[in-house]
Amino acid sequence: MKVILLQNIKGFGKIGDVKNVSDGHARNFLFPQKLAKIASETALKEIGTLTQQRETMDIRDKENAEKAAAVLATANIEFRKKASQTGTLFSSVTKQEIAVELTKFTGVKIDADMIDLRGQGEHIKHIGEHVIILDLDHLKPEVKISVKSGN
Repeated sequence: MKVILLQNIKGFGKIGDVKNVSDGHARNFLFPQKLAKIASETALKEIGTLTQQRETMDIRDKENAEKAAAVLATANIEFRKKASQTGTLFSSVTKQEIAVELTKFTGVKIDADMIDLRGQGEHIKHIGEHVIILDLDHLKPEVKISVKSGN
């Protein structure tokens, strides 16, 4: 079944793309979440407006990414967690916690899937200084995360 995407779907496509998907995927996932619609003749004529919407969103996302990268260049985010005497955390610092703090700090929505912990897995598990990389479209700023022992 041919569908037209109504929203950006990471790893799948962008707004206005025409994709060939299985009937079940379209009916059970894409249509209920209003991520796509059937590629009828009239819908195919609307692709121009969807493409303009995508270009506008791309420009806005690029501006937001540049703004966030400029703010993050000087950022040093600090977390306080309980830790053992050897420096191992009792509860790790997750990507989601980091995303929340970075969103507060920058004012730009940062998702957990934009964060690369540089080979540390899904969580930070030790106290100390950690450098993470954010995937902001074409920019990849490094951010310092400081994890300290405390309540």
